[in-house]
Amino acid sequence: MRFPHRHTGALLTRPQPDAYGLLVAAATVFDDQAAQATRNLLYAHGVQTTTATDPTHRTLRWHHHRLHRRHILVFPEDALRAYEVLSRHTN
Repeated sequence: MRFPHRHTGALLTRPQPDAYGLLVAAATVFDDQAAQATRNLLYAHGVQTTTATDPTHRTLRWHHHRLHRRHILVFPEDALRAYEVLSRHTN
């Protein structure tokens, strides 16, 4: 299940175990600006993050633009807090 993030356009996603080693995906965004805004929001609430591009290398087309998915990754012990922070800032 995915939820659009009100301020950054991030999609909240369920963690995929082993997709990124020890890290889990807390959100998915479609550009660098949204990735940075999401990371800044989480950092402001004490959650360390990093980003990774979609491992399938799929691109989405929207209004003649190619959108590369970027996943916001967190440690499993921070995943619940990340979801709570993002949920509070989601429509």
